[in-house]
Amino acid sequence: MSDKDPNFWQSVYTALITNQTWQGGILATIIASLRVLYDDQETKLFRVLLEAFLCGALALCVSSIVEMLHLPGSATVTIGGAIGFLGVTTLRDNLLKVINQKMDKQ
Repeated sequence: MSDKDPNFWQSVYTALITNQTWQGGILATIIASLRVLYDDQETKLFRVLLEAFLCGALALCVSSIVEMLHLPGSATVTIGGAIGFLGVTTLRDNLLKVINQKMDKQ
């Protein structure tokens, strides 16, 4: 699809508002950026954008798990919001705890 196509941006907009996977990623990005700004611990724009895009990308990755577990597509939006609210660092720390506990039991 070309940028010169008059319907290009309309197609992009339609894809974004109808695809729940993208909605989850976008929601995670927005919530993460607002959370970082609200915490006021990091005021650098680079830090805000990096955290937001990491949360959005993580939400897009998790969307495949929603499909594998046969959950409704709206669960992607919920999970995206949760990822944005918790943040990458919190998720990473908790996942490492779970993995280490599983490894210690073996």
